Amino acid sequence: MAGCCQPRANEVKLRSMKRLLRITCLSVPLVLATLPVSARAVPMPEKAESTASDLTPVLTSNSQIWESVVALPDGRLVLEAPRWLGNPAPQLNISSATNGAVGPYPDASWNAPDGDPGNRFVALTSMTLAPDGALWVVDSGVPDREQKPEAPAKLVRIDPASGKVTRVVPVSADALRSGSILSGIAIHAQTAYVADSGVPGIVVIDLESGVARRFLDHLEGLTAKRPIEAASGVVKARDGRPLAIDASLVAISPDGQWLYVQAYCGPLYRVATALFNDDASTNTAFQESATLWYKTHALGGLTIGADGTLYWSDVTTGSIDSYTPGRIPHHLITDPRLKWPGGLALSGNTIFVPAAQLDQAARFQNGQATVHWPVTVYKFRVPEDATSDVLRK
Repeated sequence: MAGCCQPRANEVKLRSMKRLLRITCLSVPLVLATLPVSARAVPMPEKAESTASDLTPVLTSNSQIWESVVALPDGRLVLEAPRWLGNPAPQLNISSATNGAVGPYPDASWNAPDGDPGNRFVALTSMTLAPDGALWVVDSGVPDREQKPEAPAKLVRIDPASGKVTRVVPVSADALRSGSILSGIAIHAQTAYVADSGVPGIVVIDLESGVARRFLDHLEGLTAKRPIEAASGVVKARDGRPLAIDASLVAISPDGQWLYVQAYCGPLYRVATALFNDDASTNTAFQESATLWYKTHALGGLTIGADGTLYWSDVTTGSIDSYTPGRIPHHLITDPRLKWPGGLALSGNTIFVPAAQLDQAARFQNGQATVHWPVTVYKFRVPEDATSDVLRK
C-alpha cells in the first residue's frame, strides 16, 4: 500500500511546495515595503565619478581658516573665517568676481573686533543664500564653546546687490537653553531653521515677525553619539577628550516639506516640517518622524540643489558626495587636497568647497596651529548624471 501511494504523495507535496513558493515571492515586496527607509539605503559607491584633474583651486589665504563658502550669482564668493577658530578679523569676507581680491563683507565696521555687539559680528557660525537672493548669517555670540556667550544670538540679513545689512533678527532667549550655540541655518520662504549645536535642538524663526520657537530638544537624531573623526584621526578638544558636537548641519528641501539635519559626526536624519506648524504635534510624533536618512561620516558642509539632491563634504574621507531625492548616492570626488572640506556651495553645476584644515587649528593642536598654508577654496563641475536616480555601477 505504501509503495502504490508514494507517487501521489509526492505529487501533493510538489504542489504544496509550488504554492508556498508563490506565496513567498508575493510576500517579498510586501516585506520590503514595510522595512524602514533607512534599511533600504544604497551604500556609497567606492569609485569616484571625478578625478584629481577636475578639482581646480580658486582662492587662497595665508592667514585665515576659511570654514565655509557661499557662491553669489554674480561670481563673487563669500567666505566665513569664524572667530572661534582663532582667525583674525574679518570674520566675513568677499572675493571680487574680476581679480579675486578679498575684503571684509559687508564692510569693516561689521567685522570690527569690538564695539556695539548689535552692529557687528561677534561669533559667526553659519551662512546661507536664501531663495530670494539674500545672504543670512548666524551670529551665535559664543566665540569659545568652553566659555559663556559674549553677546545674544542673532541672524543678520545682507543684500548682495547693495552690500548692506538690511535686517538684524535677535533670537529670543526663550528659544535657547543654557549652553546653546546656534550653528547651521536653512531658509524656506520666510522661515529659518537653525540648529543648536550646544544643546541639541532646532530653533524655528519667523523672519517677518522675529518670533522664535524651539523644537526637537535632545532628539536622538540631533545628538552626537560619537566623536568627530577626520582623515588625521579623532579630533580632540583642548582638554584632550574626543570632540563631539551636536546638531550642526541643516538643509531644507526645495518645496519646504523636509528638513535634513545631523550632528557634526553624523548620521543624517530627515524630519517633516509640517510638524513644526501643527500645535497638536507631540514629542512622540517628532521622535517618530525623525527618519535616519543616510549613515554619513563627519560632515563639514551640507547643501541642497534645486532638484532636491543633497551634497555634502565628508571630512573623514576628504570627499564630496551627493544623494538624490530617490536615495541614490553618488561618490563625486576624493582628493588628498581636500583636508577637512568645509561648508560647500552649489552654483549651477559647479561646487565650491574650502579645504579648511579645521582640525589643524590651534585649539585642536595644543595651542599651536599646524595648518599647511595656504588654505584653498577649490571648485569642480558636478558630473552630469550625479543628480540621476539611476545607480551607477
